[in-house]
Amino acid sequence: MKKLLIFTLLVLMGIQFVPMNVPAEVPTKADEELQTPAEVEAILKRACFDCHSNHTNFPWYSSIAPASWFTKMHVKEGREHMNFSTWANYDDEKKLKYLQKIPKAIENNKMPLPSYLLIHNEAKLSEDDKKIISDWANEAAFDLE
Repeated sequence: MKKLLIFTLLVLMGIQFVPMNVPAEVPTKADEELQTPAEVEAILKRACFDCHSNHTNFPWYSSIAPASWFTKMHVKEGREHMNFSTWANYDDEKKLKYLQKIPKAIENNKMPLPSYLLIHNEAKLSEDDKKIISDWANEAAFDLE
């Protein structure tokens, strides 16, 4: 039992040296960022920006493997999928696709990710939050059509 504990500790210490590319906060110009009403922006910042923007707030555990791997992988994938920091660089077709998916994702509780909500209770969307985001996305999509 003692050998197993020592082995486990050595493995946990050793994995701290396995590099994980940290998605850096990439500077963007204000005109590249998503422009929304203040109410919508506040909700997006609270519930979406950690994974879907270049303004990620990495918590303390994002420096400790294996949690760091999981966290940084989700941020990388989130930014690759949709990045509010580079919104203005998307063509209208891509914006429309995202705007149509946003209400479905939040209504089906796919976003924010349930695993994210386990630690980030502040990101949980109320019914009012969902309505505000859905109304904004639907209106913005209508404007693009």
